[in-house]
Amino acid sequence: MTGIAGLLGQGVASTALDVDNALYMTSMTQAVDEKESKALIFWGIVVEYAARVGIAALALTVFTGDETLFSVGDTEVTPVMVAMLVAGLFLFCSNLKDLGDFLIGAEDDQAVTSMSFGRALFEMSVVNVILSLDTVIAVTGEVSNVAAAALVLSVSSIIRVLFVRQIAGFMAANPSLTIVTGGFLMLIGLSLILQGVGSDFPEEGFGIGLVIALGLMWAYDELGPRWFARHLRADEPQASGGEADETSERSRS
Repeated sequence: MTGIAGLLGQGVASTALDVDNALYMTSMTQAVDEKESKALIFWGIVVEYAARVGIAALALTVFTGDETLFSVGDTEVTPVMVAMLVAGLFLFCSNLKDLGDFLIGAEDDQAVTSMSFGRALFEMSVVNVILSLDTVIAVTGEVSNVAAAALVLSVSSIIRVLFVRQIAGFMAANPSLTIVTGGFLMLIGLSLILQGVGSDFPEEGFGIGLVIALGLMWAYDELGPRWFARHLRADEPQASGGEADETSERSRS
């Protein structure tokens, strides 16, 4: 029993490494219809868990992911570095685009439609599996067999099944939080890119980035989405917004 309790404790502790996975899953639920979000969370975690156990099995029996694929100068490029670089680029670029669309109000355009369930599940599964590498590496460093790794990894999956939908609902009720989660995921993307090229992200970088994101969220709440849309959209002259406001004020007077 002590052994199982210890493994469950490791599972709870490993959940701290899955904050990026949880935030990414939360952001992806905003891309599908509300009726499909529950199924997306469930099947996304099922696919992620199966892939995690498979990677853990490979790491414990075949290879660690630190094997050298090729060298660039004095840097030995490994499979883990390549995966982190690809995931980092995807996370940064996709969240930069999503954040830009949110600020200019593109999600309100009729031409913008929800992502299909299949595409959302595929994208979320691929990114979450790559984001899981740090968790799998940490877990396989603490256990000696696949069964133990599967038990530890199951804890985080169960916790996220229970809480990600509630977090997504809270974000839907408070849309400006998209700025903070998007900014945080961009920072994680930058961190993965730097790890992919053999460098480390500065510890103070996350703090500075989150302060900027919180400041932007405050400005969004204070100034309103229309102010951002009017000043950031390239296809609308800024004067038109001012003229519209002046016309509205004159009509009220």
